[in-house]
Amino acid sequence: MGALVCLVLSGCVVPARDGAAYQEDASQSLQSATSAVRSAELALQSWLDGRMPGTSADVVVTDAEGALGPIDVAFGGVDPPSRDSDKVRSDVVGLLGDAEDALAQSRIAVRRDDPEGVRAALDALDKAAADLEATTATLR
Repeated sequence: MGALVCLVLSGCVVPARDGAAYQEDASQSLQSATSAVRSAELALQSWLDGRMPGTSADVVVTDAEGALGPIDVAFGGVDPPSRDSDKVRSDVVGLLGDAEDALAQSRIAVRRDDPEGVRAALDALDKAAADLEATTATLR
C-alpha cells in the first residue's frame, strides 16, 4: 500500500542507488538544462538580428523556462546517496536556479520588446550555460 501511495502522490523523494548513479542523474539534468538555455539564447539572438519575431522568441524562451522546472523537481527528488554527493546536489540545484533566473530575465525582456534587456539576458544565459557545461564536464 505504501508503494502505491508513493506512486500516486507527486513529490516522492527517492534515494540514489550509489554515487555514480547520482552523478549520472546530475549530468543528465545539467545537459537537459543546457539544451533549454542554449535554445533560448539562439531565439533571443535571432530576435535581436531581426530573424525571428518577438512572439516566436517569447514562445521559445517560455518553453525553455517551463522545461527547467521539471528538471529541477526530478533531480531535487533524488536524495544524495552519501555526504560525498551533497556538494554535487548543492552545485546542480544552484546552477539550475541560476538558469531559471536567466530564463525569467529573458522572458521579461523579450515581452517588453527591450533590446537592451535582451542583451543583458543573453549575457546571463551565456554564463548560465557555460557554468552548466563546465559542471557537466566535471561529472564525467
